[in-house]
Formats: sequence, structure tokens, C-alpha cells
Amino acid sequence: MLSTQRMLRLPVAVLALGASVAVVPPTASASDAVSREVAKRINVLRARNGLRPLVLDGRLERAGRSQSAAMMARRSLSHGKPDGRARLTRLCRRMNAKTIGETIGWIRYRNPRKQAAGIVRWWMRSPPHRAALMSPTFKRIGVGRRTGKWGRAKVVWFSADLSG
Repeated sequence: MLSTQRMLRLPVAVLALGASVAVVPPTASASDAVSREVAKRINVLRARNGLRPLVLDGRLERAGRSQSAAMMARRSLSHGKPDGRARLTRLCRRMNAKTIGETIGWIRYRNPRKQAAGIVRWWMRSPPHRAALMSPTFKRIGVGRRTGKWGRAKVVWFSADLSG
């Protein structure tokens, strides 16, 4: 017969195992497939340039989604009011990062499979955006997007937040 102490260990061990399976690690967030594809495409380009891949980070993804939603609500393309420094500084502190960066943009709505290719192509053709995304300073990335209207056009706002 098992001792009471030994019998209690088994349920506690099973409960701990079940809890560890149910917990989602911070790097595996509930981001959408298009946002993950954007990060994947950026990492392919970084690898071609001899750079380490950026690691997906749930906090940066939430920040990117929030920024994209704010741009959609304002119907503008900006890092925030007046220039986004306060928001990015807070994000830097929360991330315990030495540096933080952001690339933003919008494209006309297209098939979701083509959205990632479209925004990454747009960013890579823009020297300041390309410099940020290809910077060896950054180690983590989170991409957020929101779809909405700009006038009569259906558009997609993207934000890629980076930390190093």
C-alpha cells in the first residue's frame, strides 16, 4: 500500500504537468498568421544578410497590434502623439530593453496571403525601414496589423515593434 505522502505527490505532479502544458510561453502568442508570416519573411531577409533571426515576442506583438489599431482609429500613419517617443520609451522600460524601434506602414487590402509579401516589400524599398529591420541591434520582434477603411479604400495598417 502507498503512503499518504506518496499518493499526494502523484496528483500534484500530474497537476503541475497539466498546468505547464496549458501555459503559453511569451514567445508563442496568439498572433495571426499574416503577422507571423511578416516576421518570417523579415527573418529570411536577415539571414541572407548574415544577421541573426528576430525572436517573436508576445509583448511586442501586443504593442504592434495596439499601434496598428491606434493608426486605424486616427486614419493616419504615425508613431503616435506627438512623435511616439513617450509610448516607445514606456515599451522600452517594460521590455527591459536597451533599444526599441518601430516600423509602420499601410497597404491596400489584398488577399491575406499577399499582405505579408506586400508590406515587407514596401518596407525593404524604404531605406529607413530597411535599416531598422536589418539592424543587428534588434533581437526580438512583434508584428501587429489591423484592417479597416481609409476613405472608400479597404487598407491594412502594420506595425513591427523591435527590441534589443
